[in-house]
Amino acid sequence: MANRKSRIERLEKELKFQRWLDFSRFLEGITYEQLEEIAIHWRFPEPLPEPLPMGASRLDGLDRKSLLKLWEKSEHEIARIMREQEGRNENERKFELDHGHWPEELCGASCRQTARGGEAKANFPSYSLLGLC
Repeated sequence: MANRKSRIERLEKELKFQRWLDFSRFLEGITYEQLEEIAIHWRFPEPLPEPLPMGASRLDGLDRKSLLKLWEKSEHEIARIMREQEGRNENERKFELDHGHWPEELCGASCRQTARGGEAKANFPSYSLLGLC
Protein backbone atom coordinates (compact mmCIF):
# COMPACT_ATOMS: atom_id res chain seq x y z
CA MET A 1 0.00 0.00 0.00
CA ALA A 2 2.84 2.42 0.85
CA ASN A 3 4.50 1.66 -2.49
CA ARG A 4 1.32 2.51 -4.37
CA LYS A 5 0.87 5.77 -2.45
CA SER A 6 4.51 6.71 -3.04
CA ARG A 7 4.20 5.98 -6.76
CA ILE A 8 1.01 8.05 -7.01
CA GLU A 9 2.73 10.95 -5.24
CA ARG A 10 5.70 10.76 -7.65
CA LEU A 11 3.36 10.69 -10.65
CA GLU A 12 1.38 13.67 -9.31
CA LYS A 13 4.60 15.61 -8.77
CA GLU A 14 5.74 14.81 -12.31
CA LEU A 15 2.39 15.95 -13.70
CA LYS A 16 2.66 19.27 -11.82
CA PHE A 17 6.19 19.73 -13.15
CA GLN A 18 5.07 19.02 -16.73
CA ARG A 19 2.18 21.49 -16.38
CA TRP A 20 4.59 24.15 -15.13
CA LEU A 21 6.97 23.47 -18.01
CA ASP A 22 4.19 23.66 -20.59
CA PHE A 23 2.78 26.87 -19.08
CA SER A 24 6.24 28.45 -18.84
CA ARG A 25 6.83 27.70 -22.51
CA PHE A 26 3.39 29.18 -23.25
CA LEU A 27 4.33 32.39 -21.40
CA GLU A 28 7.42 32.78 -23.56
CA GLY A 29 5.23 32.81 -26.67
CA ILE A 30 2.83 35.59 -25.67
CA THR A 31 3.08 39.38 -25.73
CA TYR A 32 3.40 41.64 -22.71
CA GLU A 33 -0.21 42.82 -23.20
CA GLN A 34 -1.48 39.23 -23.27
CA LEU A 35 0.54 38.47 -20.14
CA GLU A 36 -0.96 41.46 -18.37
CA GLU A 37 -4.49 40.28 -19.26
CA ILE A 38 -3.70 36.87 -17.76
CA ALA A 39 -2.03 38.29 -14.64
CA ILE A 40 -4.69 40.87 -13.81
CA HIS A 41 -7.95 39.47 -15.19
CA TRP A 42 -7.12 35.77 -15.70
CA ARG A 43 -8.23 36.18 -19.33
CA PHE A 44 -6.34 34.14 -21.90
CA PRO A 45 -5.89 35.31 -25.50
CA GLU A 46 -8.34 34.00 -28.06
CA PRO A 47 -7.30 32.23 -30.07
CA LEU A 48 -4.41 30.87 -28.05
CA PRO A 49 -1.04 31.38 -29.74
CA GLU A 50 0.61 28.39 -31.33
CA PRO A 51 3.05 26.61 -29.01
CA LEU A 52 6.70 27.47 -29.50
CA PRO A 53 8.48 24.92 -31.67
CA MET A 54 10.84 22.59 -29.83
CA GLY A 55 14.19 24.30 -29.36
CA ALA A 56 12.72 27.83 -29.49
CA SER A 57 12.23 28.15 -25.73
CA ARG A 58 15.07 29.08 -23.39
CA LEU A 59 13.90 26.16 -21.26
CA ASP A 60 14.56 23.65 -24.03
CA GLY A 61 18.32 23.95 -23.60
CA LEU A 62 18.28 23.22 -19.85
CA ASP A 63 18.82 19.84 -18.27
CA ARG A 64 16.17 18.26 -16.04
CA LYS A 65 17.98 19.14 -12.81
CA SER A 66 18.05 22.85 -13.74
CA LEU A 67 14.41 22.75 -14.80
CA LEU A 68 13.40 21.15 -11.49
CA LYS A 69 15.25 23.91 -9.59
CA LEU A 70 13.45 26.57 -11.63
CA TRP A 71 10.13 24.85 -10.98
CA GLU A 72 10.71 24.71 -7.22
CA LYS A 73 11.75 28.37 -7.19
CA SER A 74 8.66 29.25 -9.19
CA GLU A 75 6.40 27.29 -6.82
CA HIS A 76 7.81 29.17 -3.81
CA GLU A 77 7.45 32.53 -5.58
CA ILE A 78 3.87 31.81 -6.61
CA ALA A 79 2.96 30.79 -3.05
CA ARG A 80 4.46 34.04 -1.73
CA ILE A 81 2.57 36.11 -4.31
CA MET A 82 -0.71 34.34 -3.56
CA ARG A 83 -0.30 35.18 0.13
CA GLU A 84 0.46 38.83 -0.72
CA GLN A 85 -2.50 39.15 -3.11
CA GLU A 86 -5.03 37.75 -0.72
CA GLY A 87 -7.72 40.39 -0.22
CA ARG A 88 -6.35 42.71 -2.96
CA ASN A 89 -8.63 44.17 -5.62
CA GLU A 90 -7.94 44.45 -9.36
CA ASN A 91 -6.63 48.04 -9.14
CA GLU A 92 -4.18 47.12 -6.39
CA ARG A 93 -2.91 44.14 -8.40
CA LYS A 94 -2.48 46.34 -11.49
CA PHE A 95 -0.59 48.92 -9.42
CA GLU A 96 1.71 46.21 -8.05
CA LEU A 97 2.44 44.92 -11.56
CA ASP A 98 3.22 48.43 -12.82
CA HIS A 99 5.22 49.63 -9.81
CA GLY A 100 6.65 46.50 -8.20
CA HIS A 101 5.17 47.34 -4.82
CA TRP A 102 1.73 47.77 -3.25
CA PRO A 103 -0.10 51.13 -3.25
CA GLU A 104 0.39 51.69 0.48
CA GLU A 105 4.18 51.60 0.01
CA LEU A 106 5.89 54.79 -1.16
CA CYS A 107 7.51 54.89 -4.59
CA GLY A 108 11.27 54.83 -4.16
CA ALA A 109 14.37 53.96 -6.14
CA SER A 110 13.19 50.37 -6.61
CA CYS A 111 9.83 51.46 -8.07
CA ARG A 112 9.43 50.37 -11.71
CA GLN A 113 7.73 53.69 -12.53
CA THR A 114 10.66 55.65 -11.10
CA ALA A 115 13.32 53.41 -12.64
CA ARG A 116 11.78 53.69 -16.11
CA GLY A 117 11.02 57.39 -15.97
CA GLY A 118 7.29 56.78 -15.61
CA GLU A 119 7.02 54.02 -18.21
CA ALA A 120 5.83 50.96 -16.38
CA LYS A 121 6.51 47.42 -17.50
CA ALA A 122 5.35 44.50 -15.40
CA ASN A 123 7.90 42.04 -14.16
CA PHE A 124 5.64 39.03 -13.90
CA PRO A 125 7.25 36.35 -11.69
CA SER A 126 7.29 33.62 -14.32
CA TYR A 127 9.03 35.96 -16.75
CA SER A 128 11.63 37.04 -14.21
CA LEU A 129 12.27 33.48 -13.07
CA LEU A 130 12.89 32.52 -16.69
CA GLY A 131 15.23 35.47 -17.17
CA LEU A 132 12.93 37.09 -19.75
CA CYS A 133 12.74 40.54 -18.14
